[in-house]
Amino acid sequence: MCAGFLNMKPLTDAVYLFTPVGALSKMERQSIHEKWPLYDDNYIPGRAVTEAREVQITVLAKDDGNILEKPYSEAVYRLDKFISDRVFVDYRGVEYRYGDLCLSYKSAGCPGNKHAHIISDLYQRGINITYPTFRLGTEGGYIGSTLGGVRLSRDEQNRTILASAQAWFLIYHMKFFPANVSYVSGLFENELVRQLRNYPDDPYITFTYFHSQTLADELKRNAESLVPRFGIAFFLMVVFSSLCAISFIGNSFTIDWVLSKPILSLLGVVNAGMGILTALGAGLLLHVPFNDIVAVMPFLVVAVGVDNMFLMVSSVRRTPRSHTTGERMGECLSDAAVSILITALTDAFSFGVGAITTIPAVQIFCIYTCLAITATFFYQLTFFAALLSMYTRWERRGINSVFLCETVPIEQIHTASFISRIFNMGSRAPPEKKGKHSPPHIDNSLSTRFFENWFAPLLMHPVVKGLVLLWFAIYLGFSAYGCAQIREGLEPINLLVQDSYAIPHYKMLQRYFWKYGATLQLVVNNAPDMRLPKQRQLLKQMIVEFASSNHSCGPESIQYWVNEMEIYYKQGLEMGIVDSAFYGQVQHWLGAKNPNTWEADILWGVNGWNETTIKSFRFLIGLRDIQSTTGQQEATQTMREIASRWPQYNVTSFMPLWLFTDQYAIVVPNTVQNIWIALLVMIAIAFALIPQPLCAFWVALACASIDFGVIGFMTLWDVNLDAISMITIIMSIGFSVDYSAHITYGYVVSPHADPSMKIRDALGALGWPLFQGGSSTILAMCVLSNVPAYMVITFFKTVVLAISIGLLHGLVFLPVFLSIFVRGCCILEMPPDRMLHGHHAQPPPIAKKPKMSSFGSGTVTSLESAPFSPIEKATLACRGEFIESQSSTPIHAIRHRVSPQANGASPRVADHHPQGSTHASDSSSTGEFTTSSPKQHS
Repeated sequence: MCAGFLNMKPLTDAVYLFTPVGALSKMERQSIHEKWPLYDDNYIPGRAVTEAREVQITVLAKDDGNILEKPYSEAVYRLDKFISDRVFVDYRGVEYRYGDLCLSYKSAGCPGNKHAHIISDLYQRGINITYPTFRLGTEGGYIGSTLGGVRLSRDEQNRTILASAQAWFLIYHMKFFPANVSYVSGLFENELVRQLRNYPDDPYITFTYFHSQTLADELKRNAESLVPRFGIAFFLMVVFSSLCAISFIGNSFTIDWVLSKPILSLLGVVNAGMGILTALGAGLLLHVPFNDIVAVMPFLVVAVGVDNMFLMVSSVRRTPRSHTTGERMGECLSDAAVSILITALTDAFSFGVGAITTIPAVQIFCIYTCLAITATFFYQLTFFAALLSMYTRWERRGINSVFLCETVPIEQIHTASFISRIFNMGSRAPPEKKGKHSPPHIDNSLSTRFFENWFAPLLMHPVVKGLVLLWFAIYLGFSAYGCAQIREGLEPINLLVQDSYAIPHYKMLQRYFWKYGATLQLVVNNAPDMRLPKQRQLLKQMIVEFASSNHSCGPESIQYWVNEMEIYYKQGLEMGIVDSAFYGQVQHWLGAKNPNTWEADILWGVNGWNETTIKSFRFLIGLRDIQSTTGQQEATQTMREIASRWPQYNVTSFMPLWLFTDQYAIVVPNTVQNIWIALLVMIAIAFALIPQPLCAFWVALACASIDFGVIGFMTLWDVNLDAISMITIIMSIGFSVDYSAHITYGYVVSPHADPSMKIRDALGALGWPLFQGGSSTILAMCVLSNVPAYMVITFFKTVVLAISIGLLHGLVFLPVFLSIFVRGCCILEMPPDRMLHGHHAQPPPIAKKPKMSSFGSGTVTSLESAPFSPIEKATLACRGEFIESQSSTPIHAIRHRVSPQANGASPRVADHHPQGSTHASDSSSTGEFTTSSPKQHS
């Protein structure tokens, strides 16, 4: 698998990773790019649909100054000249400056940011500048997207004019084709950022910057910040698991070095690491794309692997030490294999379901995590099981688990040396008791005794049950409130590290440029015959409808070439539009000025009569109030809805933010779809591994409750529903089944009829391993708690919520609900000499026919102390039967009769007849034990 690492080429394209596969915005962008490909000779500022090799700079006047006034405008000019003339890169002995790399239109040179200097100069000369479209004679230009913090006024003609502004938006777009030129442009971008960091402080302006590689660089920084923390997490897992593996002799603080297995715990963590490396190697060998978000996966998988280790070690600990190694491993794997199979199946399937989502970042993460969990499970049953078997054999021989020497027996503790008492004391397996039905001795740890003898009885107290029900109701209330306040979408700013230079840039865009003026391109793919006045009128009606929507800046923000042509003919040539000569007039107008950038908005074609016509064109409008994700979603939906009203024109709308708003729109349906599919899969697994439908049903309810809580509480913890949190919601489905199914399975396999006793068995066997597993996962995640990156913090918060809520359900809520609503019907028949994880039944089956004196008056007071096998007791309880005795009467059965079997066999249930006679279920039964009532007993 290591050969796969030779294929590692991290995928860092944020647009590809975090926008849905087949998103409408991607098709819209591609449609425009195919019609107007962005090459060197056709670049027009404001009309690019890609940010490849683009540098954005926002310039803000200090002290709330007016950036159009002379001191500020001169500072902007100095910055622009610095970028154009002073910044350069040396590639193969040749110096490249912005002028050598910039995109242009018709060889007219770099467009630069001349408009900023022209507008400032006109403003300082006292010329009224209309806004958002500035016009000088027949020429005009849209400045709504380049000025921010604008204050407006009215002139004598009641036109909206520019009073002041606070910020400029500057763009430097460089060539990105062919590849060698794009590489040099990338070098220039990085050099420009380095130079801007060292730009001397200006007394008049402050600026922010961003370039096309920023998001990719920040994703890489996110991953790099996790590498040293994984070492810390691995170390913490080793320390935690080693401490949990320490056992003490009796109630003393002397370590039992036979039962303590810290090295085995270390190897259990290594086992998880092997699974991680195998998954990465296999995925890369199969050419599964790798992205930096996968760097979070090891923190999760190492914790899951440690969980399984705890379950296996706990299971073997609960087997009789007097048994052979083969017998103990057989009992261990027969119990623990189901538990870790539940963990592996649910986690692997939940991430497998996550891999069908349409967001590539989520797909890639889920594929690698599914592979890692599967590989870890395989190693758990092979590599770690072999190690466990070896340590179990050493345990039987009294070998020190660390130093591999024979330990000093406990009996010699008072004569042992100080060093031996600290490092080499060890218990021995008690001798196997003679007799067929003598229950073997099992050493339960202090933690097991706590859950079985303290925690479970307290939880089963009626008052505590009532408090738990109240607690659950409060939990549901807070979860519902959180779900009602849910926020959607992964904003670009959240892909950045908290100290990133790009964060101030996004905040500047939100505050000054996305509130008013950002441009939207709209393409009429099926242009009508524009020689017809009616068609031109319908097109204008449609354009005004777009410009007059809730998120548009109004008709004054329209950039439409027909309007400009009409102004040219009416004001410049004092003539109107001739319908029949419309296309000829368009060509004349375009040729009147060289270069005429409006030419780039029109695509010509030939109709069926071999006439030259316009087959497609585009126009632009200004947008407002799109600084929030909600506003962006509303604007996207509104524009697409208006476009759908004009199907004859096949209108396409696009701006770069659309790529992220599609993710906002799809994250909720994708999450709901994944939750439903994963829940159905988890329920199927629960029904397959827990052979009691009612109990499996409660597992499904617990899963739904946990997911409901995770989504609700993550909102209350300032986490959005986005691609990152979707990963952990998917993961929480698997974890929820883990905690719920383990306890439910323990409840089912306990042969006790009393629900409280069944809960004691389940919590005694599985409570501590589950708590260890949850604690280890949270401990591994804690190293991520202060990573200065939204993505990592989101992962930390949602994992902690999933584990905490899962543990709360597994250890508190679910046991109470099972004991209340699932009483005597969840019984799994098993051999009467075995209970959960090696427990043995209290009384063995009766060896011979009981004497009447064995059941004398007042000797048996409950079903628990009656001489039946555990399965028969459970069967009686499940059928609603119980046995009681009074001080002056022998045993009698309520609702049914009980008849002992002849020849010492176990008793059988006999039907009760009104006349007092009995009909035993076995023809060989005797009436010696059968009575109809106390009166009829002789």
